[in-house]
Amino acid sequence: MWTPSPAFAAPGTVLLSAPPPGAPRDDVWTRVYEQARAVLESASDARGRTLEIVDLPEPDPAELGERGADFLGCYANYYVANGVVVVPRFGDRRADERAVSLLRDLYPGRAVRAVEIHDLAEGGGGIHCATQQQPAARVVPGDGLPEAGAVRR
Repeated sequence: MWTPSPAFAAPGTVLLSAPPPGAPRDDVWTRVYEQARAVLESASDARGRTLEIVDLPEPDPAELGERGADFLGCYANYYVANGVVVVPRFGDRRADERAVSLLRDLYPGRAVRAVEIHDLAEGGGGIHCATQQQPAARVVPGDGLPEAGAVRR
């Protein structure tokens, strides 16, 4: 499974997950990508500037071996932390290296680290999905149950 996940890499710069080279033009995900790209091409940023769209081609499914129906091979599902960008590695050496190189160019001054995520991707997820924040909880006097928005002491 593939989705055209967009990600803002900088103000006015959108990274768009693109079908792998050679993907069939009549494939549903290719059509979704084309629709997403068309919308982004007609959009502008908060200052009215045309968006710069950077395509990030996904790995070739033929290079990944046998994968389940929910497998998500999406490099745009990366995570930016202090001084580092963590990007998935899927086993398509050419596509993995292309993704690292592109992200290195888009995030100068940050290390770009590729990590294998086969188990996570088999469930339809990626690095960014797995790093989502969890709200703190407040303990309510009396019943001891947590309340949203509180900080544990």
